[in-house]
Amino acid sequence: MSAILPEFFEFSMPSRVIYGANIIDDLDESIAGFGLRKAMLVTDGIIVDLGLADRLKACLAGKNVVIGEVFADVPANSTIATVERCAERIRNSRCNMIIGLGGGSVMDTAKVANILAVKGGRAEDHMGAYLLGDDVLLPLILIPTTAGTGSEVTKVAIIADPEKNIKLPFAETQFFPQLAILDPTLTTSMPPGLTAATGMDALTHAIEAYVSREAQPASDALALYVVRLVNETLLDACREPANLEFRGRMLVASCLAGMAFTQSMVGMVHGISHALGGVYHIPHGLANALVLPEVMNYNMSACSRRYADIAEAMRIELPKPVATAKNLLDLAGFRKVGSLVDKGRLIDEVVRMAEARAAVLRIRELLGQLATVAALPLNLMNAGVDADFAKLDLVVDAAMMDGSMLYNPRDVTSESVNVILKKLHSQRPSPVSYLPPISASAASADSTKEKARVFEDSTMIYDVLGNFYQSLIDHEELGPRLLNSHLVVQFRYSDPEAVITLDASGSEVVLYLGDVYDGVPEVTMSMKADFAHAFWQGKANFLTALTRRQVTSKGNVPKAVKLLPILKPAYELYPEHLKSHGHGHLILAS
Repeated sequence: MSAILPEFFEFSMPSRVIYGANIIDDLDESIAGFGLRKAMLVTDGIIVDLGLADRLKACLAGKNVVIGEVFADVPANSTIATVERCAERIRNSRCNMIIGLGGGSVMDTAKVANILAVKGGRAEDHMGAYLLGDDVLLPLILIPTTAGTGSEVTKVAIIADPEKNIKLPFAETQFFPQLAILDPTLTTSMPPGLTAATGMDALTHAIEAYVSREAQPASDALALYVVRLVNETLLDACREPANLEFRGRMLVASCLAGMAFTQSMVGMVHGISHALGGVYHIPHGLANALVLPEVMNYNMSACSRRYADIAEAMRIELPKPVATAKNLLDLAGFRKVGSLVDKGRLIDEVVRMAEARAAVLRIRELLGQLATVAALPLNLMNAGVDADFAKLDLVVDAAMMDGSMLYNPRDVTSESVNVILKKLHSQRPSPVSYLPPISASAASADSTKEKARVFEDSTMIYDVLGNFYQSLIDHEELGPRLLNSHLVVQFRYSDPEAVITLDASGSEVVLYLGDVYDGVPEVTMSMKADFAHAFWQGKANFLTALTRRQVTSKGNVPKAVKLLPILKPAYELYPEHLKSHGHGHLILAS
């Protein structure tokens, strides 16, 4: 990997991104800063039919952000007419926020409709890059239900113009949403074919970002991580759609790839894919998947070292004999000999070129495996292009006008695009078998179902947690540790409400049940009662909960570090306590 920095680069990621399974059901803290808002929910009919729109509406009911209107008419490839209808609905309903819930088409519609709702005019009036200046748009929340476009964190949008058989590009820094929500439970309904195509979209974003003429350190780091993540995960995500670990990895990969390419942009793959989408309406991710290996071959002479980095991110690494020998000699103190050996670096360069070509072979293998596990088409004819490719010239012309071509590492010609398209149309590669590794048990999509509250009322909290804390006080080892802390710690629980205070400031530890302690606790911890129940079984990450504001702390929190030695033994005692008090059914599965 080259360590040479570009003369200039810029990195901007103003969006707040939150991730977590079922996080869509707990947005109180995340939306509090928006104030009172009436939001237009932009989505599509499939999302509505799946119940995801109703799930979001139910979550926001009674909150400071409510869904006032729903625009669910976004097609798979959004059009100018769709965007203009959406903007009109936003204006007429007097919504002062936009929430996009769906795939890339939905999120791009929300972005461009935001411009029209504020600025007016037709979509074509705003096509281009950075035309808004300092204009402020409506607050925007984006929630992806697919894992590929990364549109929830990009400053670009693509909208189709069916009459002209082209796709119109828009780029504005105002497209970055104030909040992007990544919840893998929203992606479990994706069929294998869509999972495969959108996953290849994310991989294409990462690879093109890494070899772009505008590649820079931040995009490089993100892109290589995405390459590794997609290579290790995509096939299993297609095979196990309910596995939230796999779904989560792909959702994160898509988001990080979006961050990468919005900084460095994409290249020839996207230029051709946009043209195929505009003329033949081929889904964007599928078009990217088919075009990617052919463009990598075309670009090889311009960026082979970078493709070698990509190969290594995909766990393809060949031994470098000269570098290995030099390093060993240097470590042994024979630096002069090492410098002589180093002159044979040409051998290693040949190895690096082999790695670069191996990256292309791995992409072809991956596509063949996706054909097996997800029925991914392997040529343009199977993807929807007519047998005689009657509109080939239209596709070539549209591709050459695409702005993505400017960022390709090798200059693009009409002839090169024509050759690639003809090959993709006629090729007949065979599917490749895939033997999955033995994986850990899947996190089930059933976790989307609403769970009953653990504690029925405050009395039950005092019975279960109150008695548990008393057992810690009475414990022959933990009791003295509590007393030696000399702390007064108060736990304030909600849903249902209860207050428990542990006072170790005197000669013995005193337990107060209820809001009866008349002093000022040194530390106050506020949380939902169910979180405390999970925490004392070692099933909840306290630091993550602090970050998410699921737990809020007040007072001299550093002093509470004294209690850390008590926690691990308490994790083991709490399940025993539940069993002994007739609450064994409340023990969480491991």
